[in-house]
Amino acid sequence: MPIAAIGAALLSALIHASWNAVLKGGNDRVADAFMVALGSTGLALGLIAWLGPPPAAAWPYLAVSVCIHIGYWYTLMKGYDAGDLSHVYTLSRGMAPLLVAIGAALTAAEIPAPLKLFGIVLVSAGVLLVGASPHAPLRATLWAGAIGLCIAGYSLNDALGSRVAGNALVFVAWSTLFTGIVMLSFGLWRRGPKRLLALGGAASLRGLIVGPVSVAGYALVLWAQTIAPIAQVTALRETSVVFAALIAFLLLRERLGARRWIGAGVVAAGAGLIAFG
Repeated sequence: MPIAAIGAALLSALIHASWNAVLKGGNDRVADAFMVALGSTGLALGLIAWLGPPPAAAWPYLAVSVCIHIGYWYTLMKGYDAGDLSHVYTLSRGMAPLLVAIGAALTAAEIPAPLKLFGIVLVSAGVLLVGASPHAPLRATLWAGAIGLCIAGYSLNDALGSRVAGNALVFVAWSTLFTGIVMLSFGLWRRGPKRLLALGGAASLRGLIVGPVSVAGYALVLWAQTIAPIAQVTALRETSVVFAALIAFLLLRERLGARRWIGAGVVAAGAGLIAFG
């Protein structure tokens, strides 16, 4: 894999784990999502004014992207309402690499070399080891599974769409705009303008910062997937579970047993095989 793609995927992983921790730590997830959407939509409008529209061939991918991302946000909020970040986040991320590898093989004829495929398997196994919690509520586990299906879906669709568009930034800008419009409308409907305005202060600032940062992180991974195999980049991005585990332990005061730390080590080993094997 190109070094630039490896670096972009790992930086995206850190960014993704960080903003998920922010969302988990919020008091009102609908309002937090509204603020994130506000910040990300503002950035998307600026990018669109600069870069213009995507080619016609990319529009079907954009339509699918918006639908999956809306489903992702809905299941994400439900999952975080039902369980711990360290369980829901990691379990959902663990499903994606192998599903994307199968999808990439079928749609883009990208079949990893045996050593890299083993690395993808290790990443998924390590992520599931980190996230598997025998005492977690069944509801949280089911929502984590739904999130995982959404992750695999948008990872494959958006990578293919970015390649068709010829510019990952153009694709992510338009996808973010349409997804943001839906999320802003949902937030206004559920909370109303008075409630949202009453938040103010730190909550608003947090969302307005997280929104653009999350767009930047996703643009990084999509760009990496235009110059490197989709499944391998996806698996590298799932090293975010290592960052998420550290954030959950150090900042959210969630308990992490030996199994989760071992799982994080397995993820790191798998990432090493993908990047350098």
